[in-house]
Amino acid sequence: MISRHASRAAGIVLVAVALMVVAAACGMPEQKSASRVDDNRVPYGLLDKGTGGVADTGQLGNRDAIIYLVRGGRLIPTARSLPPPLTLPPLLRSLGRGPTTQEVAAGIRTALPVEDTPRSVRVARGTATVDLPTSFTSLSRGDQVLALAQIVYTVTDQPGIGQLEFTLAGATTDIPRADRSLTSTPVSRDDYLALAPPG
Repeated sequence: MISRHASRAAGIVLVAVALMVVAAACGMPEQKSASRVDDNRVPYGLLDKGTGGVADTGQLGNRDAIIYLVRGGRLIPTARSLPPPLTLPPLLRSLGRGPTTQEVAAGIRTALPVEDTPRSVRVARGTATVDLPTSFTSLSRGDQVLALAQIVYTVTDQPGIGQLEFTLAGATTDIPRADRSLTSTPVSRDDYLALAPPG
């Protein structure tokens, strides 16, 4: 005589088998574990409750963001604590403030005109459009390249943004890539790989 426990176990097995058959019939792909989606493939702003930016650190206060400064002709990622919601304008203002006193002592600088941040920034379909201040034209060509790389790396560090296009005082302008060639088309990190952070 079959015990009540054995009967119940057999019933559970039959239900599990039935669910597997239904799932196979519905064409559900088999996946043995969860997979992580790269943040760069998530549309801009979906990882944040605000209007776009980095994901919440889980604290009620400020959030950590990364800006890129310069040391020895290469970019250096540097953490900044900014109040939520983290959007691109305050992120670029933080970049425009340049290094702290301690960072300067460590040989870190910015190629951007200090406190003269981009005039505006907007995002559409994964491309950010940044309007440069007129003071940008007073920079040497080398500092222009570094300054653009700082902006490109800082902005594309945000989810869903892969390219930037630049204007100057609202008008289309040519900008230099790392190889000093000029372009008026959108650029990405690939255009400034020679300046990427070491390691």
